[in-house]
Amino acid sequence: TTYWTMKSRAGIIGQNALGPLIGQIQTLVPGLRVHLLGHSFGARLVSYSLAGLPGNPVGAQSPVKSLFLLQGAFSHFAFADALPFDTSRKGDLAGMAQRVDGPLLTTHSLKDLAVGTAYPLASVIAGQDASDATDVMYRWEGMGHDGAQAVNAAGTALGNVQTKYDFAAGRWLNLDGNNIIVNGGPPSGAH
Repeated sequence: TTYWTMKSRAGIIGQNALGPLIGQIQTLVPGLRVHLLGHSFGARLVSYSLAGLPGNPVGAQSPVKSLFLLQGAFSHFAFADALPFDTSRKGDLAGMAQRVDGPLLTTHSLKDLAVGTAYPLASVIAGQDASDATDVMYRWEGMGHDGAQAVNAAGTALGNVQTKYDFAAGRWLNLDGNNIIVNGGPPSGAH
C-alpha cells in the first residue's frame, strides 16, 4: 500500500537532495570519487541523484565514478534514449548515464518477485508504463527483473566473489543473478 509513495519519494529525494548534496561535497572536495549503490527503491534514489547533480557534469567532470543498481525497483527503460515501442518517448533518466564516469551495473533475477510481479502489477494499476504493448509484463517490469533495457547493455552471469567482469566506462552491464539471487518466498521472492 505504500508503493506509490515510496517510489515517488525515492525519485524526489534522489534528484532534489542527494544529487545537490554530492555537488556540494564535490565543491569542498574537488577530487571526490563517488560510487553510487542502491537496492530496490534505493536504486531508484541513487539513479535520480544523477538528474540532481549541479552543472551537468559529464565524463571526467562528474564526481560519480560508478552506478550499481541491486534489484532495482523502477522501470528497466528508465535510462533509454528511445523506448522500443515509441521512439518519440524516452525514459525518465535518458542521458543521465553520461553523468557517470565509470561502469553502469545492474543485478537481476527472475526469482525476485517484488520487481518481476509486484512492481509491474502496481505499475499497471498506476498507469505508469514505458514499454512494448505486445508483452504486458515486459511493459511494466522493473530493472531488477531483467536489467537495464534499450541501452545496448552487455550481459553476463553474476559470479562468486572471485569473478572478474568486463567493466567499461559509460557501458551498462546487466549481471544475471538467476543462479545466485534465489532465496526468498512470496510475496517478494529473492528480493
